[in-house]
Amino acid sequence: MLKQRSFFFLMLCVVVMLDLSKVTYGQSIGGMVSNAAPKTIPKKLTLADAENILLERNLSIASARYQIDANRAARLIASYKPNPTITIGAEQFPVTSNIVGSFPRFFSTNSDAGAQPTFTFRIDKNVERGGKREARIAQADFQIKASEAQMLDTVRQQLFQLRQAFNTASLARENLILAKTINQQYEQTEKLTAIKVENGDLPALELYRVKSGKLQYQQQVLQAHNAYQQAVSDVLNLLGAKIEDISQNPDSNDQQALDLDLNNSQPSSELAIKNISQKQDVLMMENPLKTAPLEIIGTFSDRPVIKTVAELKQLALDNRPDVIAAKNNLLAADAALRLAKAQRTRDLDIGYEYQRVGSDSAVGVVVQFPVFIYNNQKAGITQAQAQYKTAETQLHQTEYQVITDVEKAYQSYLIAKRSLDLYNSDNLVQVEKLHGVVAYSYREGAISLFELLDAQRTYNQALTAYNQARADYQMSLWQLEQAIGQPLP
Repeated sequence: MLKQRSFFFLMLCVVVMLDLSKVTYGQSIGGMVSNAAPKTIPKKLTLADAENILLERNLSIASARYQIDANRAARLIASYKPNPTITIGAEQFPVTSNIVGSFPRFFSTNSDAGAQPTFTFRIDKNVERGGKREARIAQADFQIKASEAQMLDTVRQQLFQLRQAFNTASLARENLILAKTINQQYEQTEKLTAIKVENGDLPALELYRVKSGKLQYQQQVLQAHNAYQQAVSDVLNLLGAKIEDISQNPDSNDQQALDLDLNNSQPSSELAIKNISQKQDVLMMENPLKTAPLEIIGTFSDRPVIKTVAELKQLALDNRPDVIAAKNNLLAADAALRLAKAQRTRDLDIGYEYQRVGSDSAVGVVVQFPVFIYNNQKAGITQAQAQYKTAETQLHQTEYQVITDVEKAYQSYLIAKRSLDLYNSDNLVQVEKLHGVVAYSYREGAISLFELLDAQRTYNQALTAYNQARADYQMSLWQLEQAIGQPLP
């Protein structure tokens, strides 16, 4: 009876231990995934703030981060040894017999009976051979490193897209400020022309010409404002944010009041809606940046590149995350090939058995091993070799792509530099002087209105082209950083 109680107590301990292991594993996996509270988008956004928010809120980066967690869990699974198997049996209980007193019997032996109660407790342990577990762990380790590099590559790509959108918004902001300034200057020209017409210095036709020409400058303000709004929307999209996530700025009370009036106005009150729309147009013309949901803060860089194209290529091959990911995928494929070859080494299944037959106790050992008759593992090795060749080819393709990206980015940099050099300080000073001289000459009556408008148009085109050249140069620097996978030295 003591042996019987010990046997059932052992079984109870095994069941409890298995349940506890499930709870512990569930807690460890559940703790691996955590979501940080998203940041609020400031009303005035700098590029540094946008990059920090991108790392926390961008959905593509979050997806890549979860893949790392999945691969870490796979690494944990790969490190496990095969679970033992417990077999518990109770059989050969006599239910009928011609021998008197032979049943019911559970723990005693009757030598005259053909059936003896048998209790079996057996533990089977699979012994892996050929380095299978080590190959699995190595493969999982390289897959983790590859997923980490892939996440960094996702950061690289998303960061470049953010900089593109930020650069577009900065260019639109500069063009918007320029368009507003030129529109104000044109309004001064209109007032001066009206005075000249009243004084009889110019015919009334010139005033009509000025008023009709004003439309194009107002249209430029509207187009620049729309381009700025579109670029701001792209920035918010990359940050995984909506307009509602932007923190409100006390300086935007005028726009908030207009929005509130528009929301509270009745659909039938067409006059009220028209008045509000006119107020919005006036506010947009007076301070167009205030009407945008987000104000982009930043400047264009003009720093030179001190590295040669050969040095930049080497930096890219050494540091680009996609190259690092491809190298680790190749190492993981090599570990998978070793694992496939190790499958030809037979594993052993060793069983340790305790039996109680009637009143007697017995122990035994059972060894099992597979016989490779149908599957000799050669097909698995062929598959692993093909996957290794695929990973090797993808690494070479990635390296070629890196070299191409650097060459294209460096060529864009050279062209952008030449274009920016055209608008040096001397040339811009000449443009400013010409614009000032023409404006003064018109006030003094030395030139015609046509000559003034032509000079203003030239001035507008020169400054707009200068803004574009600065934006292109800044974008070429960021394209180089994206190509080499790190900040420029």
